[in-house]
Amino acid sequence: MILNVLLVDDEAPILNNLKSVIPWNDMQMQVYTARSGQEALDICSLHTPNIVLCDIRMPVMDGLTLIGELRKGGSAAEIILLTGYQEFEYARQAIKYNVREYICKPIHYKELENTIRSAREDILRKRRSDPFQVTVARIEEDSSDSGGRKTPQQLMSEAILYIGERLGSDLGIEELAGHLGISCSYFCLLFKNHLGVTFVEYLTGKRIETAKYLLTHSDKSITEIGSSIGYQERRYFTKVFQRHTGLTPSEFRDQTKGRTAG
Repeated sequence: MILNVLLVDDEAPILNNLKSVIPWNDMQMQVYTARSGQEALDICSLHTPNIVLCDIRMPVMDGLTLIGELRKGGSAAEIILLTGYQEFEYARQAIKYNVREYICKPIHYKELENTIRSAREDILRKRRSDPFQVTVARIEEDSSDSGGRKTPQQLMSEAILYIGERLGSDLGIEELAGHLGISCSYFCLLFKNHLGVTFVEYLTGKRIETAKYLLTHSDKSITEIGSSIGYQERRYFTKVFQRHTGLTPSEFRDQTKGRTAG
C-alpha cells in the first residue's frame, strides 16, 4: 500500500537530502515537498499526507503553526518534527498536536528512517483493523488492476479542481461522481479517505475560505459574496459563516478592515 509523505523545510539542500538519502521507494511511499507552511497546506489539500516531516523554524509560518493548522483541518498524519538543539524544549510544547517524534539536527538519517518505518507500520496496522479503511483499500486495489482507469489520487485531484471551479453552483455528490465516472458510494469512500473530511465539510470549508478573502479584499456586498459561493439567501450564508468563524460576515469584515487600517 502506497503512503503519502510530505517533507517541509525552507532550505532546499535539506529537502534534497531527505528525498535522496531515505529509501522512499523501498518503503512504498510517494514523496511531496514544500518550502513554506502555506505551500505545505496547499499540497495537503490535494494529496492528503499520511506522514509529515516538518522543520520547526521557517519564515512566515513556522512548523508548529503549520501542524496546528493541519490538526485543525482534521489531519491524522503522523508528524515528525525536525528541530535544532536550542529549539528542543520549545518543540516539546507541541505535545498537544500529538507529534510522533522529534529529530534533532544535524539529522541522523538512519534514525530518521527507522522512525519513518515504525510510523508506516503503525499506519498500516490501524488500517487493517479499521473496516472502513479495509473497504477503501480493497476498492483501490481493484481499480488499480484495471488498465487505463484513473488512480484514486487522480480522481481526487480532479474532484478538487472541479469543486474549486464551481463553488458558486449548487454542487452535489451525484454531479461530482458522475463527472468522475464513478459511483456515489465509491466517491464518498475515496473522498473521506484521501481528504480526511466529507464532501460537504470540504465544500463548506472552501466556500468559507473564499468568503473570508472576498470580505477582506473586495467591496462586494455580503449578499453578492454569499451568492458567488453558492449561498443565495443572505440569512443562510450568515448562519453558516458564523458557525464556522464565530463572527457574522459584517463583523468579520469590520474586524479585518480595522486591522488593515491600523
